[in-house]
Formats: sequence, C-alpha cells, structure tokens
Amino acid sequence: MTREQKTAMARIISDMIKADNIIEESEIRDMKKLMSEYSITHQEMSDARKIRFTDAVNTLKKLSMKERKSFFDHIYSIALSDNVCVPREALLLIALQYCLIEYDKKTDKSFLKPYLISCPTGEASFNDQYMVYLESSYDEERNAELMKHFRLLVTITRLCGFNFIYIPKMVEEFRGMNEQYVKDVISYMAPNLEESFIQQVYARLCDLTTVDFFQNVLYERLQVKALHNTPPSLLINIGTSVVPYCSAGGSVQYYSEFLCVPISSSILTLVDDILGFYQSKVSIRQSITINDSKGQFKYFGFYKALFDFLVAPPPIAPDLIFLGLDMKTGRYQVAFKFDKDNEKKVCLTPREYDIYFQIALRSYKSRTKGLPVAYDKYIKPTISKLKSKISDDIPDLTYSDQYKPERNGNVYVLRLDKSKVFVRVCTSNYCCEYEDIPIMKYEKK
Repeated sequence: MTREQKTAMARIISDMIKADNIIEESEIRDMKKLMSEYSITHQEMSDARKIRFTDAVNTLKKLSMKERKSFFDHIYSIALSDNVCVPREALLLIALQYCLIEYDKKTDKSFLKPYLISCPTGEASFNDQYMVYLESSYDEERNAELMKHFRLLVTITRLCGFNFIYIPKMVEEFRGMNEQYVKDVISYMAPNLEESFIQQVYARLCDLTTVDFFQNVLYERLQVKALHNTPPSLLINIGTSVVPYCSAGGSVQYYSEFLCVPISSSILTLVDDILGFYQSKVSIRQSITINDSKGQFKYFGFYKALFDFLVAPPPIAPDLIFLGLDMKTGRYQVAFKFDKDNEKKVCLTPREYDIYFQIALRSYKSRTKGLPVAYDKYIKPTISKLKSKISDDIPDLTYSDQYKPERNGNVYVLRLDKSKVFVRVCTSNYCCEYEDIPIMKYEKK
C-alpha cells in the first residue's frame, strides 16, 4: 500500500472520528488499531490534515474491491464504536458506499459512476442535508418524471431528514409571491443594492432554470468541479471538510463536499436506494419540518445560500482564447478576455501551447472527453509549468482552477464551460483582421 493511500485512509478515519463532534475513548482505541493494521504513521496522520475527504476517497479507488470493502467495514465500526451513528457519520458512509463499493459493480462503459466534488466555502455555507436535482442540459423525460413525483419525493426525503430541491419548483414559489414583497426582502437583505440591480436579482430568481443553476451558480460561482456535461443526477451535500484540522501553521480552509450520483434508472428508485442505505446505518432519526405556507420568503439552508450568491455582484470570468503563434514576437500565446478592450495574454512554449490546445479540443470535441495521459511522456511537468504561468501572469483570475488542465482518471481535462473557449482565426491575408471562433465550431485547416 502506498503512502498516499495510507494518508487517504488517515483522513477518512479522522473525519469519521470527528463527525459527531465528540471524540470517544473507544474511537481513539479503534483508530490506533487501524493505524497498526495499515501501518499508518503519525506523519501520515499529520499529512492527512492537508487533503480533503474528496481527495482521500478518490485516492482509495485504486485499491482492490476486497481492500475497499474491508476498509469500509472498519470505518463503519468506528461510526458505531459509541453505539450511535449520527447523520453526519451516515452521510460519510453514503459517500464511501457509492464511490468505493458501488463504483465497480456495473461494468457497462456507458454507465456513469458516482463521484465526489467539493468547493471552497465559508464555514456556514450549505450546512443542511439536502438532495438537489442537477443537469447541465435540459432533459425532458427526467423533468416530466420529477414534476409527476415531486410531492412524493419531498415527503419521503423529509421523513429521513433531507430537503429535496428541484429548481423549477423553487422558482414557482418566488413567482407566486407578491412581487413588491420579494423586492422589499431583497432590498432589506442587501440594502446597498441599487433599484435596477434589485430588479435584476428578482428577474433571476423568477427565471432560474436547473441548467442556469448548474452553469451560473454551481459551476461558475461556487467552483464546484462537476462534469461540464453532467447528465441528470442527484447532488447530495455530505458536509464540510476542514483543511487543515489545526490552524497553527496557517488559516483554516472550508470546503463543502458533495456526492453526485447520475440517475441511471428512475429517480424514485435512486432516492429509495440512498434513503434505504441511510436509514440502515443512522441511529438518530430526524425529520425536517418546513412551513409550506405559500407566499413566505424562506431564508435558511439551501434557500439562503442560493439567495446570497444571486445577490452578490457576479465576478467576471474571462473567455479563454487560443491565439496561436504571434508572427511579430515568435511566441505562442493564449488570451484571457475580460471584456472588449481588456485582454491579458500569456506566452507559452510550443509544447505548452500544443498540450493546452489539445486538452481543450479533446475535452469538448472527442469521445475520450480529454487528452489521454499517454499522449506525451513529458505531459505532467509541462502541465505543471503551464499552470504556474497562468497563476503568475494572471494572479487575479476568477475561478482560476477551471482554466487549468487537471487529471481526471486517464485523461487531462479542462473544466471551463465550452461557451467560454475560443480560437482566434485570421480572416485577411496579412492577419490584420481576425475572428474568435467558438471551440465547438472550430475546424483545423
């Protein structure tokens, strides 16, 4: 077993011990037993503080199924060491069950596997238990199914302590309220907003779609690294990951972490499976009591988080434009276009530019959904230099991670939404004029 895998185990063990905010003597005893069994050192326990729960789970996917099941059983034992499994512990077990145990059960290549994602947030952001229906493009069949079974889904999830969120139904609530009342609430909660911006926020609340939520709130604003072509899925909040646990060496960072489960059968079947597993593990049952009186502006949990992000001034995420070779300087360049008269350019070596461009093309326009790792044996150090140049040359870049290539399994991908990626093409003989072509429409000549 590698040191990376043992560090990942240490992180998950620590998260489970701290999940109920009480560190029992029995839990420490179980931890020491696991440290001995897996030869986990105190240094690896220390290193575990520097990674997120999501990173740890992804690392353990490389273990054999037998090893994963054995480790899951050990973690479940820690959850029950005090004879009580609290909701937070059960949520962590759900994440491990779907990402380590269920992960390899279906061998069909078209089957989309559950995965964990996270985003940097404040300590109190997204702190309630909820399930959100998610899609990156409108799926008529799934939405019809959700409209048909919405009340049932809300009822059965509430009985288990979850809040089921379906954006169109949330929007219906806002549309059904008195318009002036909603605008007055917006003005009260954000008193510095001008009247024109209050109108914009109101319009966004009333026009928001699931796809808009994915692209403009979840993906763009929260930096949640969901797949840019996410199929109909359930997004489940599993809690906050703290990095590091102790802040003696620096500030504490908070990450909201989510389990994303693609819907492969019916949504009722998937929800029933998740809730069935949850109920089989959790010892303390809780239900959600929500006043469903129409016309009331909810300001808690998911509603509060969504409202806060809509009210905040939207940061500017620039377009990424591949410029190619500059004939005057002899350098390959990419541009980050913030607006018509504001472009910031980064100069790259031919190798850096080629790999960056290939990753972009294959992320959006190939069956591999990214550039295979085997494309170039020197690809990893080249990407490392590329990412450093972007950080150094554009230090104020919003959502910088989305502009940087990252490894996803056996390919390198670009997470940036395809609508923000362009290729600059000359339209005159002397390249005095040019056009920025969306990468989806670009054809190499």
